[in-house]
Amino acid sequence: MSAFPASFVLSIYRASCIIELGHINLLFISDLIRSLLLRSELVALNLSEQQAAFQFKGGALTVTTLELFTADVLMIADELNQQTRRAPAFFSQTPVVLAFDKLDQDESVALDLIVATCKQAGLVPIAVRCAQDTIKQSARALGLGWFPPQSERRLREISEKVEQQVIAARKPPRIVRNTVRSGQQLYAKDTDLVVLGSVNEGAEVIADGNVHVWGALRGRSIAGAQGDQSTRIFCQQFKAELVSIGGIFQTFESYDWPEAVERPIEIYLDDERLIIGS
Repeated sequence: MSAFPASFVLSIYRASCIIELGHINLLFISDLIRSLLLRSELVALNLSEQQAAFQFKGGALTVTTLELFTADVLMIADELNQQTRRAPAFFSQTPVVLAFDKLDQDESVALDLIVATCKQAGLVPIAVRCAQDTIKQSARALGLGWFPPQSERRLREISEKVEQQVIAARKPPRIVRNTVRSGQQLYAKDTDLVVLGSVNEGAEVIADGNVHVWGALRGRSIAGAQGDQSTRIFCQQFKAELVSIGGIFQTFESYDWPEAVERPIEIYLDDERLIIGS
């Protein structure tokens, strides 16, 4: 009996009682059972044909992490305003994870104000990464997700694994023989990008590998777009709006440019800090 719906079992039981009382004939009972069996088959058919409303799937997405070195909201707001003013399109509606790993365990954090500051700058906080219970509780109240802090060893393991995967998938370089003009975006997937001309203001060149610009770099350049922090950016003149390597980026204005802007420049990471050398 367990193979039938509860309503079906109940209906058969009631019909059996009626037989014993002699209020209905066997022909009616036979028709009733046949009708109930047909209804059960139709219900099972409808359930089998019904499409699922959703499906959970695991996947790897590249998400920007805003690693905070202070809980001072005014200082964070001031620096965010400077960064977003230099490259507003890069930050507009960008999902970010707020990381508090670098803060002291007992440091007071006004998470609601930090989240509001990020939103005002165009960022979209989606989660926090921390060990502090107070921040975790505040994140839950604000509807944000939570990631546990990762040890330095684990971060190195992940970085090395990503680097190996990217290098293994590396293809011949993509070569662009013209100047990249304002508003253009070029992406070299699984390889290096070589631009034989310049990259103008408002243009963006992206590569999973290294970026080589044989002219002036005046726009935005992103190397190691899939997280490879061993990649580098090379250019003949450096007047960039923004550079990024392996997810670590920095914006620039004219007074931020190095003194040797007219000489060949190499940009790389050293202990997760961008180094601009000639």
